[in-house]
Amino acid sequence: MKKIWTSFLGLLLCCGLSAQQLYGTLLNEEGEKLFGATVQWENSTTGTVADEEGRFELPLQDTIANLMVSYVGYESVLISVEEGENNLEIVIGGISDLMEVEVAAQLRDNYTSVIEPMNVEVIGSGELRKAPCCNLAESFETNASVDVAYSDALTGAREIRLLGLRGIYTQMTVEKRPTISGLASPFELEYLSGSWLQGIQIAKGVGSVQHGYQGITGQINTELVKPFEGDRLFINLYGSTFKRGDANVYVNRQINSKWSMGLLLHGSSRQNDLDDNQDNFYDTSQKELLSGMFRLFYRGDLVRAQFNVHAVKDERVSGQIDHEGASGPLFSIGQNHDRVEMFGKIGYLGFKNLLTTTGLITNVAWHDLKSFYGQNRHTGQQRNAYLSWIYSSAIGSESHKWNAGVSYLYDDYNEFLNDTDLSRMESVPGIYAEYTYKHVDKEGVKAPPSILQNFSAIAGMRIDHHNLFGWLWTPRLHLKYSFSDENAFRFAIGRGYRTANAIAENIGLLASSRNIVITERLQMEDAWNMGVNFTQNFSLGGQEGSFALDAYRTWFNNQVIIDREHRKREIWLYNLDGRSYSNSLLAVLSYELIDGLDAKLAYKFTDVRMDFLHGFHDMPLIARHRGLVTLDYETPDQKWQINTSTNLVGRQRFPYNFGFPEEVIKDHEGYSPVYATVNVQLTRRFGPLELYIGAENLTGFTQENPIIDWQNPFGEHFDASLIYGPITGAMYFAGFRYGLK
Repeated sequence: MKKIWTSFLGLLLCCGLSAQQLYGTLLNEEGEKLFGATVQWENSTTGTVADEEGRFELPLQDTIANLMVSYVGYESVLISVEEGENNLEIVIGGISDLMEVEVAAQLRDNYTSVIEPMNVEVIGSGELRKAPCCNLAESFETNASVDVAYSDALTGAREIRLLGLRGIYTQMTVEKRPTISGLASPFELEYLSGSWLQGIQIAKGVGSVQHGYQGITGQINTELVKPFEGDRLFINLYGSTFKRGDANVYVNRQINSKWSMGLLLHGSSRQNDLDDNQDNFYDTSQKELLSGMFRLFYRGDLVRAQFNVHAVKDERVSGQIDHEGASGPLFSIGQNHDRVEMFGKIGYLGFKNLLTTTGLITNVAWHDLKSFYGQNRHTGQQRNAYLSWIYSSAIGSESHKWNAGVSYLYDDYNEFLNDTDLSRMESVPGIYAEYTYKHVDKEGVKAPPSILQNFSAIAGMRIDHHNLFGWLWTPRLHLKYSFSDENAFRFAIGRGYRTANAIAENIGLLASSRNIVITERLQMEDAWNMGVNFTQNFSLGGQEGSFALDAYRTWFNNQVIIDREHRKREIWLYNLDGRSYSNSLLAVLSYELIDGLDAKLAYKFTDVRMDFLHGFHDMPLIARHRGLVTLDYETPDQKWQINTSTNLVGRQRFPYNFGFPEEVIKDHEGYSPVYATVNVQLTRRFGPLELYIGAENLTGFTQENPIIDWQNPFGEHFDASLIYGPITGAMYFAGFRYGLK
C-alpha cells in the first residue's frame, strides 16, 4: 500500500496546479433554464454546453473577451466579459433577431434559488475553496444547513446531519445518480475528492420521485468536473500538522468535438501518533486511501452518453498505542474497504418536439469489507445494481411538463457481525410519474397578469415493490409562489422509506464493550416530511443580500431505535413503538457589507424526540441550538482572499449511564458544555497558481476524556462512542492548487 501511495505522489509531483474559471447560468425572461445552449469564447475553440440546470463553466480569459451564446430558435449573440467577472447570470429575452441579452448579476457562491419549485441550496466551486475541502465530508464547513460530526473517538467515521436527523435519512447522489450506501456508508463522504467537485446542491425535505423512495430529509447531489469543461490538468496538494497529506489530480482531454475523457485521482495518508489527552489511544485514526475515476463522454447532436469507473482502496488503523512497558492485549481497530463501481448514462434528444427527451441511468458496484473492533469482527460483501429509465415531455405547452419512468434496485449483502448472520437480498422494481407546472408565455404572446404566472408546482408519485417489505407508496408535492422576482415561498410534503443497515451505519457502537442486541426483525423505516421555506433577495445601501427561513417537521411511522439506556452493558436496536419526530428551524442572513466583504449569519434550532422503551426523551448527543458566522473578503484584484467561519454549538444530552461508577462517567453525565470552533484560511493567487494556509479549531476546544474508562478497554464500562465535539485541538494546514488550461 505504501509503495502505491509513494508512486501516486510521484505522479502528482511530475504533473504540473487551478486556473480561474468563468461560471454562469443561462435563463430566459420567465426564469426557465436554457438546457443545451452553446457557450463559446469568440475566435476560440474553447466552448461548452449548458447543463439541464442552465449552468456552464469555461476557463476564464486573461483579458476582456466576448462570450458567444447560441440557442435553438435564436440568433447567436456576443456578451462582453470584463476583467474580474467570473460568476454570471445571463438572462435571454425575445426570439430570433429580437433577441436581447442582459448580464443580470454576479451569482453568489452559496445561495438558495428563488426560481426552483424545490428548496435547493447551491454550493458553487468558489464556496468549496473557502476551506481545504480535500473530500466531500469537508465540503460543508461554511454551510449552515448541513452539520458534520464524528461518530466516535476511535474509527474516524464522520456523518452529516440535515434537518436534525442523521445523514442516513438524506439521499446521496452523484450527478443525480443514487450511489455509495450500505457497507460503504461509514466513510462514503471521503471517497469523493473535494477537488473533483464542480458544485453541490442540497435539496431540503423530500425530493423528486425520479431518484427513488429514499431521501426522507433531503438529497445532497454532487456535480463532478466534466472532461469537456475542466482544466486539462489540475493538481492540489495539502498537508497538515496532524501528519496528514492529501494529493488530488485530474487530467482531461478533448478527443474531438464529440468525445472527451478524464482521469480523476485522489490520495490521502495520515500517519500520526497524536495523543493530546494522554489516554493512550490515538486521537485520530491512521489511514491510507486511494480513489480514482475514469470518465468517457460522448456529446452528439442527438445522443449524449457517458461511462465511468470508480475504484477505492481504504485502509485504517486506530485504537490503543503500543508503547514500551505495555502489558496484555491492545484494543485495536482495523478497517479495510475495497470498492469498484461502474456507472453510465445515455440520453436521446432527437424528437421532433424539442421538449421531449429520454434517458437511461445504470450503476453496478461491488464493495468488500474486512474490519475488527477489539474482539468484534465485522465483515461483508455487497453487490449492488441500479437501473432507471425516464421519459420527459410536455402537455400542450412548455408550462406543463411531465416525466415518467421505471427503476430497479438490487442489493445483495453477505454480512456478519462475529457469528451473527446479517445477510439479505433486496429486489425492488418501481414505476414513477411526475408533473411540473411553471408558467411560460407562448411564443409571441404575452399573457395577461394572473396569479398562475407566479405559481409553480411539482406533484409526483412512485410505486415500488420490495421483496422483503411489500408495496411502497411514495407521494410527494412541492408548491412555490413568488410575490416578486426576488422572493419565493415554498411548501413541500411527502413520504420516504429506507432499509436500515444496522451495523454498517452504526460502527461507532462497536468501539465499546457493550453488546449490540437486535431484539426483533427490523422493519423498513417509514416517515413523512413537511416543510416551508421563504427566501428573499434584497439590495441595501447599494449592496446585495439574501434572507432564507426554513421550517421542517419529520415524523416516523416506523424507525429503527438505537437505545443506549435500556440495559447497562447492552445497546438495543428495535422498531419504533410510539412517536418519533424531528422539528428543525433555520434562519440564514447573507449580506455584502462592502465591496468584496461578505458576511453570513445563521441560527439553527433542532428538536428531536422519540419513544424509547424507558419513555419519551430527547435524542442523545444532538444540539438544540447552533450558530454560524462567516466573513469572507477578496481584494479587488482577486489576488488575496481570506475566509473565516465560527461555529457555535449548544449543549447536548448524554445518555443516562445508570450503574456506572461516578469516577468513570463524571465527564459524560447530564449535558455537554456549549463550545465554539473557529476556522480561517488565507489564499494568494498567482495567475493559475493558488497558495493557501489556514487553521481549524483555533479555539483549541476539545472534549474532556472522550473515552469512558479508557484504562480498561476490555472492561465492562469501556465506551468510545459518546462524542459531542472535537477530540483534537488546533490544526494548521497549507497547500496549493494549480490548473493548466
